[in-house]
Amino acid sequence: MLSKPVRVRSATTIQAIRKEAEHRCQYEDPDTGEVCGRSAEGEPHHIRTRGAGGSDVRENLIQLCGLHHRMVHDGKIERSDLIRIVAKREGKTPEEVAAIIQLPYQEPEPPAPQPPKLEELIQAYIQVDEQEQESRFVKGQLLDVMLAAGATQKYLSRELGVSPSQIRELVHVYRTFSDPSSRVPTLSWYHHRIAARSSDPAKFIAAAADRSLSVRELRKEILVEEGSGHLAEQDEAEERKKAEKCLNAVREILIAGGPAAEWLTQELINLLKGGDTPDFEKHFERAG
Repeated sequence: MLSKPVRVRSATTIQAIRKEAEHRCQYEDPDTGEVCGRSAEGEPHHIRTRGAGGSDVRENLIQLCGLHHRMVHDGKIERSDLIRIVAKREGKTPEEVAAIIQLPYQEPEPPAPQPPKLEELIQAYIQVDEQEQESRFVKGQLLDVMLAAGATQKYLSRELGVSPSQIRELVHVYRTFSDPSSRVPTLSWYHHRIAARSSDPAKFIAAAADRSLSVRELRKEILVEEGSGHLAEQDEAEERKKAEKCLNAVREILIAGGPAAEWLTQELINLLKGGDTPDFEKHFERAG
């Protein structure tokens, strides 16, 4: 039959722990590392209880205030947390302290990763947007070089999957603001695109920067000063861009073949012949 371990009693050790703690709580928050420091006038808490054979040794004693003492007994503070605090105080590892007081010890699970804060997400979005805006100038520069090397817009459109109107737009904005110093970093590429369509891009991009104009406000500013001609050209270009996108989508469906292509072919024939049209086409006919 195994003999019961002898419990060490030491009033001297108990008093030493109280004195070293200056009669204040030694509990340390595991998340913040903040020490409680509240008044703790009673005897130190035994991590391994006296009833379970816990001895009056330094590794088994920790000074706690009334609040944290109750939390330990209510199971709201893990025993392993107390072992880590004492190990830090005694200059030992938690495993060494646990072995001395004959208790099992297991390192806590690492905290689950916290989702990023809203401010962090906003900042990340801004950084990505800035990179995207800058990439449009780089694309315009590359397209300009390829065109200068003899590539045609049609060829580039086919190879890059970019419509000719997009190629023209990217190149035009780049050529207008080819010198990086002429660009305004605080304004978007779309601001530069609108300004590039005016008769005085430098003037209007500077005005947009000085007065913090939105893209819509800048467009209106150009319209007021230069009349509707530039606006009409811009709207026409936008409509052409949409039409080309639609055409590319139709071409892809027809090339792929199948029931969808057959249906689309018949609907286009009906539309061009002025025959029966889908409801959405009738809507546009009424709108026209």
